[in-house]
Amino acid sequence: MTSRALAVALAAGSFSLAAAAVGIAQGAPAPAAAPAAKAGAPAPAAAGKPAPLVILDFKPTLSDLMTMLIQPRHIKLWAAAQQRNWTLAAFELNEMRSAFDKIAATIPKYPQPSASVDLAPTFISLMGPKIQQVNGALSAQNAMQFTTAFNDLTVTCNSCHEALNHPYLVIKVPDTTGYPNQDFRPVPGAAPLK
Repeated sequence: MTSRALAVALAAGSFSLAAAAVGIAQGAPAPAAAPAAKAGAPAPAAAGKPAPLVILDFKPTLSDLMTMLIQPRHIKLWAAAQQRNWTLAAFELNEMRSAFDKIAATIPKYPQPSASVDLAPTFISLMGPKIQQVNGALSAQNAMQFTTAFNDLTVTCNSCHEALNHPYLVIKVPDTTGYPNQDFRPVPGAAPLK
């Protein structure tokens, strides 16, 4: 069985399983009345209406945010440039730069044994010039220039990890995209990113 046929079969099976679970849930008797709500708990849903959205008290760490926001953009930036999709690569670079801003706004100071590190100026001084180099390569649509700039960006990621006492966090130029559900090839006639 080819990998495409296997993927289609797995997806069909997943959809069938989900449909069966929904059918079972819809046919199940209504749950018994819940005990009285605790102070500070969200109000129960009115009959026939969904429960109100509950925002969890999630406080992401720097590691969480880097893994969620930066690392995927690093991979996608590389993958788009490998396909010479300069528009998508420029988009991913802009998303990466914006993610650094969001991280610095979320965690302004990163605690270290000797002193806290102000993340916004640190990101600007370390990553700003490297992001500009990558942007220049993308604007020039120059694959060789991109490779050099992307390698420098990646080395700078690791230098930052070392400076923050995490030398074991080693980022590298990707071997594969890791996004089998996204096509990184250019779309004919797509407008360039502005």
